[in-house]
Amino acid sequence: MAEVILMPRLSDTMTEGVIAAWHKNVGDAVKKGDLLAEIETDKATMELESYQDGILLHIGTPKGGKLQVNDLLAIFGKAGEDISALVAQHAGGATPAPVATPAPAAAPVAETPAVASTASLDVSNMEEVVLMPRLSDTMTEG
Repeated sequence: MAEVILMPRLSDTMTEGVIAAWHKNVGDAVKKGDLLAEIETDKATMELESYQDGILLHIGTPKGGKLQVNDLLAIFGKAGEDISALVAQHAGGATPAPVATPAPAAAPVAETPAVASTASLDVSNMEEVVLMPRLSDTMTEG
């Protein structure tokens, strides 16, 4: 029976991963411990080893594709096994590799010069106010 491999959470803060490289192709025999793929996380590029034996029947996204944690990464099984139901069950998770598109030209923005009039201020009656900087997120008073 075919086994579904989901995108693992490779760090505590990982929410998605980008496939940096596949080291196996569809149809390749994979043994436990073989290097399957390299996955870029929010912190580092990690090597993903296979934790089972079998034939790689399906790849969830090509090199450069983005997967959320627990999206379909790959399917292992026996050669010729029907995996269409498993693929359909996990469809829609992968984000394809980004394609470079030229940015549209920005419309010119008319700049208006800032007018500062300090000549009419009477500073002789003003008090100097010094604000206490917030030294931490929980600070409420100084």
